[in-house]
Formats: sequence, structure tokens, C-alpha cells
Amino acid sequence: MKAAGLKPHLAYVELHLADHCNLNCKGCTHFSPIAEKRYADLNEHERDMKQLQRLFSTIDKIVLMGGEPLLNPQIDSFLFVTRSCFPKANILVYTNGILLPQMPETFWTACRACSIGIDITIYPPLKQKELSLIKLVKNNGLKVFVHSVTSFHALYNRKGDTDSSVAFKNCRKRLYTPMLREGKIYVCPVPATINCFNEKYYLNVPTSGFVDIYAPGLNGWDLKEQLNKPSLTCCYCTLGWDVIPVFPWATSKKVLLDWNALTSQTQKKC
Repeated sequence: MKAAGLKPHLAYVELHLADHCNLNCKGCTHFSPIAEKRYADLNEHERDMKQLQRLFSTIDKIVLMGGEPLLNPQIDSFLFVTRSCFPKANILVYTNGILLPQMPETFWTACRACSIGIDITIYPPLKQKELSLIKLVKNNGLKVFVHSVTSFHALYNRKGDTDSSVAFKNCRKRLYTPMLREGKIYVCPVPATINCFNEKYYLNVPTSGFVDIYAPGLNGWDLKEQLNKPSLTCCYCTLGWDVIPVFPWATSKKVLLDWNALTSQTQKKC
């Protein structure tokens, strides 16, 4: 409910510390296998965090991810900046865990000082290391969360004729994952990261569905309202289908078919 003079809270936001990754997952929803090597800019991150601080009373959950966030050589500084702007937020680093045993003491010290949790996504190649990774994080005095991923859904409807409102509704039933990127908050990670997909395969999937956090006159209430509207990108998402194609985890061949859902089912026009 809007109240004069009061700022709303935002339930969730995620952002990339690195676009690229050290694990090559077929159908990665952030397109990391085909992304160029790119790290988030620390000064830009601090500026964006301070702007969100102006718009919202707090953010309940902030996820620093990728790609693989542990690849970012400045990750410690990102932790301190994020915590300084949002002292009450639940801040998590989402990682595939590969680099955790190699992280320097400065990383663990920063995590403890900033009360950062570590969320490990266990993919099949790392399954045997799951217990040792959990033990490592706990031994460093941090909260650890683990979830296993053994499959992906085929994300991309090449026809672009999914009913966007249905796709968005189905997506919000499952997830609420607005993504911050370069001064904009997107309704989900797909329009925020799909540029590399378009460039790689000579496509033109829309990259709309964002709010410029520096737009004149913008307030947190309006931003939240805009994040609850489908974007043109939703027309290319299989979440609007009756049956979502799923495939077991595999290594990406970096070809379009890694993401493309091939089906003959009837789809609604967007």
C-alpha cells in the first residue's frame, strides 16, 4: 500500500558480478557459455546501490551471481559496498562452488564481516564434492545453502509467438527475479543478458522489459508496479506453453539448439 512520504521495500534483486562462467551448462538461462568475459564495474555498482537506497526502504534479498561471481577479482569490495547500502538485506553469493576451495582468506573475512551467505548450486560434475564444499563454507563461519540442478528447461521459442501475458503469469508463479544491470532493473534475467545470444546467432530477441532507475521523477512504488508487467521478450519464452520442454544437464556445444525448444504444439499468438 502506498503511503505519503514512505518508501516501499523491494522483495528481491539479483545482479551479475561476472557474465562469463567456469562451467559450461547447456541452456544456461543467463547465456554464460557464449558471454564475453565481463566483470561488473565497482563504481557503477556503488552508484546503482545508492540509487536503489533512495528508491526503497530496504531490499529483502540481494543475490550476487553470474556467470560465476567468484571469478570477479574485486568480489570483496562488492560485498562491502552492497552491505553498506543495505544493512538489513539478506545478501547471498550464488556460486557453482568450483572456486570456493581456492578463495583467499580476504574473501572469507569479507563474507563474515558483511554477513554474507553462500548459496551453492550443485550441478552433476560437482556432485561428489557437495559435502566437502558445505563443510568448507561452514568451517569459515558462514551460512550455506545448497540446491541441486540436474536439468534445464528449453528457454527459447524461436517463433516469438508465445502469449506474453501467460508466460509472465507462469513465470511469476515460479519465480520473482528482477535483475539489476547497468542502471536498469529488468523483469527477469533474460532480457538483461540476451544481447550476447542475439549477437552470437544473428537474432533480434527484444531486450525491453526494464526500468531505468535514474529516470526523472521515478519512485520505488512506480518501479515495483512496472516490474509486474510482461515484456516483449516474454513472447520468446516457453513458460507460456502448456508443456515446458526439459532436458538433462549437459555440456553446452554453444549452438542455438542448446536453447531452442523444438515442438509442434499449437501456441497462442502474442
